[in-house]
Amino acid sequence: MDESPKSAKQHTQNKGPQSKRHCWECRRRCLVCDSELPECKRCRTSGIRCPGYGEVKPTRLKWVTPGRVLSRDQKQKKSLVYQNQDGNADIITGNTSITVSKKYDIYTPIPRFEMHEEVHAILQGYEYFNSCIYKDLVPLHELGYNPYVYPLSEKHLQAAVWCPDYLKYGMLCMILSHRINQIGIAIPPKETVEKFYLYWGLAVRSLNEYLGMEDKRLGDTVIAGILTLLLADIQQGSSLNWRCHLDAIYRLIMLRGGFYKVAESKSMEPLLLCFWSVAVMGNTTCPASDLFMTTFQRETLKFLPQQYITTVSPIQLCPVSLFVELIKINHLRMRVTRPNAAGTEAFQKGSFEILERINCFSPHRLAQSKSSNQEYWTLVGLVYQAAAALYCILSLQSLSIIPETPALRVQCATHGRLMQTLLVEALASKSLKRFMIWPLVVLGVEAVHGDALMREFVAKELSELSQSVGSYVPLTAKRVLGEFWASGKTRWDACFDRPYVFTGQIAVDTSGLMPLYK
Repeated sequence: MDESPKSAKQHTQNKGPQSKRHCWECRRRCLVCDSELPECKRCRTSGIRCPGYGEVKPTRLKWVTPGRVLSRDQKQKKSLVYQNQDGNADIITGNTSITVSKKYDIYTPIPRFEMHEEVHAILQGYEYFNSCIYKDLVPLHELGYNPYVYPLSEKHLQAAVWCPDYLKYGMLCMILSHRINQIGIAIPPKETVEKFYLYWGLAVRSLNEYLGMEDKRLGDTVIAGILTLLLADIQQGSSLNWRCHLDAIYRLIMLRGGFYKVAESKSMEPLLLCFWSVAVMGNTTCPASDLFMTTFQRETLKFLPQQYITTVSPIQLCPVSLFVELIKINHLRMRVTRPNAAGTEAFQKGSFEILERINCFSPHRLAQSKSSNQEYWTLVGLVYQAAAALYCILSLQSLSIIPETPALRVQCATHGRLMQTLLVEALASKSLKRFMIWPLVVLGVEAVHGDALMREFVAKELSELSQSVGSYVPLTAKRVLGEFWASGKTRWDACFDRPYVFTGQIAVDTSGLMPLYK
């Protein structure tokens, strides 16, 4: 079927340097092939068996015409397929379908993307990250040394050329999305948006290819690739996809032996931190009937490595003890929606115990435990304490677990006024403002109770925050809250009628993975 190495070499020599043949795999992926024999370097680096340069198309490949990708909902033996479209995901392993998406037949046009264009895009992304994104993240060091904030070096640039396509294009998606949102105009440049979706399509296609390889699908880099797409989708406003990304990561972790087994890998630390934080904070703004992984999160609390939730990171600054209470609230909300749920009295007792622990939290003690900028840490503690108390009361009142008493209404109003005052100061700080999206959302839910000035404050700050941090997330929050305020409803679950996630995280640290794809 394929030409032998000798005949392929003769064929190339006879036709001159301008007629070098691309191997069938590079042709299928619309990449420039180096035409090395007996197999090209791109295939060898990607861990793919090079199909050669023959005149006849190899039948062992499922051929897709260059410039067009065909994605179908199919179950295949001994394969694992990841699809992301309209909020659906396919994860199939062995003969068993773990998750089955809706049946669809989608054609996504992907233009040819030559190597020189790829290198140029990486260089532009490298320069943009250091001059814009990194510059905005530097103030985070004011809160203490942050291992996840650093400029890109030549070492990172060289690694980017050889890293898997899903990481490469996923990071380019993040950079383009940041640029689109920092422009801050109603209609962003068409060319920039088109490039975003081009890279997004290339990243998804690459992920599908790797998940089809038994020796690649469970690697750290694959999880990093899905997380990168997750954050890119959230950042660009495609928040409907976030749950299928998380579900894919969770199932891959289970296939690798579970969370504790995966946590043994040092390179997985920032990935698990991101995964855990997005899952927990995302559950706070989801309907109680559609929460994700709450039982697992509750069961692992006493074993969860402290560095995953106490390290200063570009994800969230929620103090560890309050973060634990958020997990417990999420779990309680889930339990109430079960068909055979226990009596209201038991749930109510657990609710007030959680609220009491939140009220007993000491922001000043938190600040004293930090080595630098204790005033900022006190401010962080006060903001998140008020936000956690509001989330506890409002979300559990929405399920009729906590009664709606005048005393609790006064307590919520007091927390709301305090939060607004604190947020004015926090949002003026370059080191704190990107962590204030979730507290602003919580304040927005409280503002439905008749405070027009508070609603105006939340809407204004969310609009400005979107352009400042280069993310569409604050604008999504503004839209959701605006619809809630206009609806005439007041309950927490009426605001978040489907899953949302409000995070300021735009990328995940993959520097620990570089040795894996050299």
